Amino acid sequence: MAFKSKSKVPELSGIPWAGRKCRSPKAKIPWLAAKEKPEAIKTTPPTRKLALLEAGQLAETQALRMLEQNGLTLVSRNHRCRCGEIDLIMAQDHTAVIVEVRLRSNNSHGSALESISTHKQARISRCAKLWWVQQGQRKFTHLRFDVVALENGDEPKWVQNAWQISN
Repeated sequence: MAFKSKSKVPELSGIPWAGRKCRSPKAKIPWLAAKEKPEAIKTTPPTRKLALLEAGQLAETQALRMLEQNGLTLVSRNHRCRCGEIDLIMAQDHTAVIVEVRLRSNNSHGSALESISTHKQARISRCAKLWWVQQGQRKFTHLRFDVVALENGDEPKWVQNAWQISN
């Protein structure tokens, strides 16, 4: 088979477009300006968000130290699942302790303990149930929900058995 054109696609009889390599250019509309592309896309998050994330991590570390001083041992930190996240999972004898750490720098929108709504409790409970089915029931016989609240740089408040799991 002989090639007549310089393109790599052979020209087939009866098909006029078989020899073309690419499409014709799109029509340009003169009154629409071309979109300007930014020179550099900023990938770093804003400094305020970074500061809040760092403060949250420091609060979790402070809560972890306090709980370890009171005899609990760390099982998992920042456990994520499809339902949400559990800040700390601790162990005390045969009890798995699910710990929610709350940090508030000021009380203008309520205290750290008041910020745990029933919706938040339900989300943590769902995540804890999923963890319990996957890993917890082999190691522990009981499940407890605690809260560690840190406000205005004061000492952390540890509320044991803050809520019960609902079916």
